[in-house]
Amino acid sequence: MTVAATPVPRAPWRLWRSPYLWLATIHLLGDAVVVLTSGVLVLAAVMLMLLAFPLAMIRIPLTVWANRAVYGIASWERARARLTRGQEVQALVPPPRTGSWSEDALLALGDPGVWRQFTYYLMLLPLSFAWIFAVVAAWSIPPVLMALPLYYYRFAAAQAQLGPFTIDTTTRAVVVAVLAALFLALVSPLMMRWASAFDGWLAKMLLGPSETGVLAERVSQLVASRQQVVDSVEAERRRMERDLHDGAQQRLVSLAMTLGRAKNRLGDREPSVRTLIEEAHSEAMQAIAEIRDLTRGLHPPVLTDRGLDAALSAVAARSPVPVRLSVDVKPRPSLTIESIAYFVVTEALTNVAKHAEAAQAEVRVTRKGDVLRVEVRDNGRGGADPVRGSGLRGLTDRVSGVDGRLTVDSPPGGGTTLIAEVPCG
Repeated sequence: MTVAATPVPRAPWRLWRSPYLWLATIHLLGDAVVVLTSGVLVLAAVMLMLLAFPLAMIRIPLTVWANRAVYGIASWERARARLTRGQEVQALVPPPRTGSWSEDALLALGDPGVWRQFTYYLMLLPLSFAWIFAVVAAWSIPPVLMALPLYYYRFAAAQAQLGPFTIDTTTRAVVVAVLAALFLALVSPLMMRWASAFDGWLAKMLLGPSETGVLAERVSQLVASRQQVVDSVEAERRRMERDLHDGAQQRLVSLAMTLGRAKNRLGDREPSVRTLIEEAHSEAMQAIAEIRDLTRGLHPPVLTDRGLDAALSAVAARSPVPVRLSVDVKPRPSLTIESIAYFVVTEALTNVAKHAEAAQAEVRVTRKGDVLRVEVRDNGRGGADPVRGSGLRGLTDRVSGVDGRLTVDSPPGGGTTLIAEVPCG
């Protein structure tokens, strides 16, 4: 059964009623046993890790095994802290395997987690003696001193020497007994609490990750969870595109074909009915065109099938403003990154057509290492402001969702240059 150590009673009279006091005392006494067992094993594992390093060159991974052994032994100490103090110490993580025998051995030797855990057992050696002295001073000496009046009652001629003090009368013995009782009632519980708190702090500092490590791990978790959200949103966009393309669009196409056949069969008869059919046919064709534009904005099938080059070529061909296009994105990035780049280009070209009054635009998409760079230029009137434009704000939000960066340079009368840089590693 795990006893919660927080909140630990602060008042000594409350500590007497708390199981924490007795479990902390047991834990402090157990430190000496840990030093003689787990400490010796950790020392042997570290020595083996050092001495066996040359064997990694002939593919004998004793150094890596010894590294993992230190982590396993330290897990016993974390479990002991959890059982006796209710203290949860987050486990350190050993370095991952790289596949290279020599590199794995080097990582094992330079692993800061191993040396922090080894340091814990080194520091526990002198502390264990200090804890034994503290436990004896707290729980053994006061009861002995409390028995001094009885001692003088049986042996009246005797005397006791307490350091520089000589106890040679019953009155002095009673005073010492009262002081010892007060010490036992008020000071001894606090001594165990303070010693246990320091022992727990040492375990947290050396057997668990540092605050920087915890924050770094938390940031990594947040980045991973955010990437999952972005990927799920892009997957939902693709699903919506497929549903519209294969469902509603096909039904409208079938409806338009049926109305066309009905119009042809009707011929010149019933002019009023023919007019209604022609209007319905025109509305169906317009709805088909709108759905096609909508699916292109969500996630065009050509982007999934053939990549950015083909998808952006279709966008440039449909643009009312002449567009020069250059795409060099090898190796191909993920579908999520491709969708964001496609969205940036389509939205930027839409803004050029609506607001820029440009005669020509240029789109360049390149990949350098793990960064995808999208650049859209026009020779229009400029003056684009990301703060006032909802379209540009949407682009900024979309790009920043994957740790990207969007910059807009648009001086009045000098055209507009939009640059988006997105990590794609």
